[in-house]
Parts: sequence; structure tokens; C-alpha cells
Amino acid sequence: MSKLKIKVKPSSNKNKILKMGNGTFKIWIKSAPEKGKANKELQKYLKKITGIKVKIVSGLTSENKTIEFDIEKKKFIKKLEKQL
Repeated sequence: MSKLKIKVKPSSNKNKILKMGNGTFKIWIKSAPEKGKANKELQKYLKKITGIKVKIVSGLTSENKTIEFDIEKKKFIKKLEKQL
């Protein structure tokens, strides 16, 4: 299992992704951060754009999250970068 730290901005007008200068990713999600809706949409969005199922392992109530996935970190990042 590999892990990646991301920053999530809920209640956006659309789902999108941006690579930050420090190598982390910022992801905007349409859902509001209530009752886990934004977390669920984040997981669905990442699965849609990468084809890989992700699990949020820390930061469930924070905009700073750590996600875990069953692929090499470099390969996952390449899949994310294709969406930029």
C-alpha cells in the first residue's frame, strides 16, 4: 500500500485537480463537507480519474488528508498528472 498527502477544497463549483509547487495535489470537490459527503465524492472522483480505489487514512474532518492505494506511488501520481 502506498500513501499520498493531498489538500481538499469542498463545496467547489466543479471537481478538479491541481499539482502544487511542493509536489502535493490540491483537489476541489463539489460536495459540501457534511456527513462525509465530500470524502465519499473525493474517493469516487479519484477512482474515476485514476481507475484506482483509494482509502482516506487520515484527515477525515480536515482539508489535509492522507490517502492510501494499492499501486506504486509514482504510478498513481502519473495517473493524477494526466488529469491536469
